[in-house]
Amino acid sequence: MNKAWIVARHEFLTTVRRVWFVVVTFVLPLVFAGIAFGMGKVAKSAVDESFAPVRDKPMGYVDEWGGMLRHEKHLKFATEKEAIKALLEKQIGSYIVLPKDYLKTGEVKVATLRKPTLMTSRVPPLPEGVDGWLLDSILKTTDPESVARAKRPLDPRPVFLDETGNPSTEDSKETEQRAFAAYAFFILLLMSIFTSSAYLLQGMAEEKENRVLEMVLSSVKPDQLMLGKLMGLGAAGLLQMTIWTIMSFVGVLYSAIQFAISPMAFAFCFTYFLLGYVLFGSLMLGFGALGTNLRESQQMASIWSFLGATPAFIVIALFEAPQGTVARIFSYIPFTSPTTMMFRYVVDPKGTPLYDIVGSMLILVVSTWLAIKVSSRLYRAGLLLYGKRPGPREIWRWMVNAR
Repeated sequence: MNKAWIVARHEFLTTVRRVWFVVVTFVLPLVFAGIAFGMGKVAKSAVDESFAPVRDKPMGYVDEWGGMLRHEKHLKFATEKEAIKALLEKQIGSYIVLPKDYLKTGEVKVATLRKPTLMTSRVPPLPEGVDGWLLDSILKTTDPESVARAKRPLDPRPVFLDETGNPSTEDSKETEQRAFAAYAFFILLLMSIFTSSAYLLQGMAEEKENRVLEMVLSSVKPDQLMLGKLMGLGAAGLLQMTIWTIMSFVGVLYSAIQFAISPMAFAFCFTYFLLGYVLFGSLMLGFGALGTNLRESQQMASIWSFLGATPAFIVIALFEAPQGTVARIFSYIPFTSPTTMMFRYVVDPKGTPLYDIVGSMLILVVSTWLAIKVSSRLYRAGLLLYGKRPGPREIWRWMVNAR
């Protein structure tokens, strides 16, 4: 055990002193946040710039229906040919045609010179207030108060009742905050687990390629080496996740946003990180050791990364039904349990059953123990495997046989 601690200390100090560990831990989150903010601004600017030639110019209209009110900003044309001519001459940015059966069908032809885009493929950009103008024209014989209410017929005030029939103390704003926090915890946990596991795989593959392991194994048993690597790099990953959590809090405080997060969420986050990291880390080490170089090791261990990332494909279902059947099934699958349970608890702390949390953790503990047991056999067999790719039968024999 003493040798395992020596390996753990070496792996931890070596990892945290690497330039890329510092970059990924401190710089990369800030870069991603800046890119996301900048891309949002650029996207909004691009959309506004794209819409400007249409929305900043007058709109033409052809009233075949005959019921449109005059509008000071819109130009009326007797025929569509006249409207097309004005559009080609850049006098207007767009025009609409209201057919004779407009009241019956509600269909309005909208024409611009733009090419269809993602934002305008179904509804081309039009000046603001067109809907209100159409409504005023339809209801021109109705009193102004009724027209105003028709423009905004529904002003909902949602009331959610709890199981006793009393109004719930939660509001929609708090629900949105928890949903955002749940997604943040989901990404944080996913990145932390697989970043730390990737360090394990990369370090082991590089040492194997450089034949460093041959010298190391002369003084350390494979099981001690594997345990030491798991502990050392696990501590580095835990440190990294703690730093990311603190940086997230600072960002939240700076933006003056409040989040309704249960204090237990942080305890669960670190617990699920440790269990998930040991599970995936041991499997990546065991199966990665079977590769003859870094590329083969990554290929052989990629299946675990894919399995761990599958909750990202059902994140919408988790948002809408955190206590639904799909969410609960994924909570009891060890490869998807850490991120799924973390998401469920943060988004709905009161509704998440305690037995789901305890059950998922017990399954994770048992699965992690089995993963370590199997991976240690593969790790022991594959460490000194050079230039030879084991077949499925050979891998299976190493997995089921203790020696």
